Amino acid sequence: MENRFSYKYCIIGALVGFFIFHPLIMLFSHFMATHNVVDAAAGLEGITDVILKSFSTAMLPWSLSFTVFNGIIGCFYGKFKAEKIAREELIENLQKALADVKTLSGMMPICAWCKNIRNDEGYWQKIEAYLKIHSDMDFTHGICKDCAKKVFPGISPELNEKMDDENPSSRSL
Repeated sequence: MENRFSYKYCIIGALVGFFIFHPLIMLFSHFMATHNVVDAAAGLEGITDVILKSFSTAMLPWSLSFTVFNGIIGCFYGKFKAEKIAREELIENLQKALADVKTLSGMMPICAWCKNIRNDEGYWQKIEAYLKIHSDMDFTHGICKDCAKKVFPGISPELNEKMDDENPSSRSL
């Protein structure tokens, strides 16, 4: 893609140099060299003659130099434009990839018993590890009142009350 841009603008620059810039420069230089302003503005015939003379064989070296010079400028412009487009596409792709990495969506296979997650490679891993890799989450662990009763059945009633006071959202309705 980069070469197509470069060649396209090289050709466009060469054509602009030959058909536009060179005749304009010839016309301006004619007006600057004319001592009598009235003669310079004599009419459309004088301007047409100057423009047609710019395409004569006597002016061929000048025409070719404008063609080559503007062609080179066009090549560089095309190269810079192609690089800019490639950079913009890369930035867009990276932004999409970043958005996909930090967003979990769809269905996720989870074990009904141990709550492990099956990752993209087919291996089972802890839900905390999976979410830490695929999101910006960090985990800390605690124990809810119901699990504390199951895991530590000999816990004192005072500790149960303390847990209720610290975490009112864990109370049963």
